[in-house]
Amino acid sequence: MDDPIDDTTAMSTSPPPVTFRVDGDVAHVTLSRPEARNALSVATLEALHEALEQAERDESLKIALLLGSEQAFSSGLELAEHTDEHTYQLLESFHRVVRKLQDLECVSISVVKGMAVGAGCELAASCDFCFASEGSKLGQPELKAGLFPTVAPTLYPRLIGRHRAMEMILTGRIYEAREAESIGLITRAIAPDAIDAETQRWIGFLRGFSTPVLRLARRAVADSMGLSMDEGLRHTASVYLDQLMSTEDAKEGVRAIRERRAPEWRNK
Repeated sequence: MDDPIDDTTAMSTSPPPVTFRVDGDVAHVTLSRPEARNALSVATLEALHEALEQAERDESLKIALLLGSEQAFSSGLELAEHTDEHTYQLLESFHRVVRKLQDLECVSISVVKGMAVGAGCELAASCDFCFASEGSKLGQPELKAGLFPTVAPTLYPRLIGRHRAMEMILTGRIYEAREAESIGLITRAIAPDAIDAETQRWIGFLRGFSTPVLRLARRAVADSMGLSMDEGLRHTASVYLDQLMSTEDAKEGVRAIRERRAPEWRNK
């Protein structure tokens, strides 16, 4: 059964905005406000952050799977809370979630159906893998409302390059999933009737790797993205020599190659 993550009081009967459950080495984190197209309120973002913290505490996890509803991954920040009194808290809560995604040890995967716009698009794109159903819509329409996105200016130039980032942010136009894939915003655009099965296929593939090795490889990539080439090489070498080579699975992997057999991971 899903574990509700909610920061409402115990007396509240409102359904939780985020649910969390673990299936073996995969955490399922689901935005659960379909009536609001999974708009990201402060309560939702705080619940999402707590769910990701739960995932972070579980060292056996390989994957955190971030889901929305069939109609919407997320329509962005909750506009009802975009007021002079609450905007700071709204942005701070959103940025905490994005930072947590960047700091996760396990691999993160987002699955977009229907739409992911505004902060919803930034949230989906912040994951290590992003799969979107063909026909779903992604983009940053904030300028049309006299605003601008607050994660995209930092994230998108690294993800899709300066010119594409400028186009996305300064035009506010919405991209269909196929085009979003072509510019590198998402990992794959997948037929709607195949997206669940294809996501599970990717999960099965990633599950075939050693847990500590997968997590260390993910960390090496994430940590190096903001570094110069020289700094990145030094950092990656440090992770490889000081952490990876001390794992049992790294030694087993080398032995298996030498002995021409499949490795037997101990996840240690």
